[in-house]
Amino acid sequence: MKKLTAAQIGCGKFSQGQDFPNMTAHPGIHLKWACDIRRDAAQASAERFGVPCVTDDYMDVLRDPEVDFIKIATTHEVHVPIIEAAAKAGKHIFCEKPLAMTYEDCYRIIRAVRRGKSPSTRGNSGVKLCVDLNRRMAPAMQALRSAWQEQLANPRHNPWRYVETSRAPLPEEEHSHLLIRIQDESASYGLGHLDPLSGGGEIIGESVHWLDLACWFFAPQRPVEITAWGSSRLSHGIFLRFDGGDDMTLTFSCSGTFDYPKELFEVTAGAALLRSRFFVENNYYGIPGAVSQTFPMQAYTGSIREEGFDAYMKKYHERVSLSQANLKTRENTEPFLVDKGHRAMLDAFVRSIREDTPSPCDELAGFTSVYLARRAIESIELRQTLPIPVEKITPCIQ
Repeated sequence: MKKLTAAQIGCGKFSQGQDFPNMTAHPGIHLKWACDIRRDAAQASAERFGVPCVTDDYMDVLRDPEVDFIKIATTHEVHVPIIEAAAKAGKHIFCEKPLAMTYEDCYRIIRAVRRGKSPSTRGNSGVKLCVDLNRRMAPAMQALRSAWQEQLANPRHNPWRYVETSRAPLPEEEHSHLLIRIQDESASYGLGHLDPLSGGGEIIGESVHWLDLACWFFAPQRPVEITAWGSSRLSHGIFLRFDGGDDMTLTFSCSGTFDYPKELFEVTAGAALLRSRFFVENNYYGIPGAVSQTFPMQAYTGSIREEGFDAYMKKYHERVSLSQANLKTRENTEPFLVDKGHRAMLDAFVRSIREDTPSPCDELAGFTSVYLARRAIESIELRQTLPIPVEKITPCIQ
């Protein structure tokens, strides 16, 4: 099939580590444009990745009839005008998280996308938008959710486990609980992340990932209540309850260290504990015969061939053992990445365009994560639990 022609809008650090490598390696994509308001950044990216066209004006991209979709990796506050113009031009849109910074901007995006028409989609149907809330597409998260669903559908218990037989399970005992622990280094975030005009802080900039993950994990349940504490700018916690009784607790610390992996996920359900350690290993406890699963890294150039969590730690120490300078100087030239689902999300979006099927993470999912992030910030400011009204989380926008 003919390759889809793509354009990269925003040529900063993230695009260097993910967008350019992933799109230039994809067999179904021809990356034609590199665009950035800093033309020198666009030019440098184009030269490094073999992209033929360079501009500092995204309208040059949108006027190109060959372009099928754009990838946006700009600062948050300019997502709206780019998306509105792209939808009007009939271009499909792959947008970095968050979709926008406010409810109103999300509403504008939803309306623009739903009114857009694209000649590159079979049947001339609407413009498709995908938000790169990639955690839901990570192989480890897909496997964790499948194992959780299987345990709920067919609970299995080890023979030595004590099982209550004198009464029926209480309602609370049948709920699932998702715990997400994030420990990060605050120095990994530039002031652009924290600027209230362009970044909005880490709940908007980062925790939309895990709010979206929880909504995807527990779907079709709907979130109904949120409580948050701490700082919307950096360290914080969020408790999110769903209408079926399941819940998610997120703890985000900015005072940790990358000498230990950033993300840990644990689910307790059906008398079992299901754990995912930084996308490289899943462990399942309390389930007879369950074995650990390991997942390869997305990018690693060292000599260690084992997989799994202990192997990841060996690989990390191999990487840092000879390093005297800050590792940020090596990230683009020698990538070291676990598979958080970026490539899978891109591939799923390409298939949705080709086959005219739903986007893997559409405008409503993007809006939901922003809405929940905003409610979390309000909860911190008011120091109280807030409802998630159904009419707010399911907007009627034509």
